[in-house]
Amino acid sequence: MKNKWFRSALTFGEQTANMKVSAFLLPLIAVCSISIALGQGTILWDESVNGELSESSSPATPLSPFQLGTNSIIGVTEVEPSGAIWIVHPDFFTIQVPNGLAITAVYLQLNKPNVWHWIGDTGFLSELAFAQNPASGNLLSQWGLLSIGTGAYGMDVENHDAQPFTAIANYRLDFFVQSVPEPSASLLFLLGGIGCLAFGRWRKAHGGRNDV
Repeated sequence: MKNKWFRSALTFGEQTANMKVSAFLLPLIAVCSISIALGQGTILWDESVNGELSESSSPATPLSPFQLGTNSIIGVTEVEPSGAIWIVHPDFFTIQVPNGLAITAVYLQLNKPNVWHWIGDTGFLSELAFAQNPASGNLLSQWGLLSIGTGAYGMDVENHDAQPFTAIANYRLDFFVQSVPEPSASLLFLLGGIGCLAFGRWRKAHGGRNDV
């Protein structure tokens, strides 16, 4: 069982770390401002309300399909010492991007270093992207991605901030989802443009008039 510690969205941490709060408070406020600008959105999972996410990839916790706008996941991941090793308590979950939609931004709020963020297939075998030590801010760019298209994906969030005590990482992921044009409409537009260009060149070659 994970020993979940939930804190204020602004402080995100143990009271003994109050001296360090200001170090990440300003970027955190900036990320919060971006989230507010994107809209309230939908909370897909909040571990303080919905319970713990799965610590195993089989099965991972399935989340509801994304909707237009902001889709948020709020969780905690721990790593605790056990003799000469550390035991990691990861969060495994799956997400779904419906047809006609795409993830165009992912904003991360995080209070610990070395918290791995992996995304790939739902079997957790094929990697799409991985960030070993992401910072609060745009996770999509830290993954090296421009967008994430239609499909089902698995995600693994793991705290590897190994300390001589139990280290607790609080995180929030805000996925911004937008609609994308239908491929058929884009193809028709492209073909129409090519047709107009070809017709213009034909008219120019024939002096702009029809032969009798």
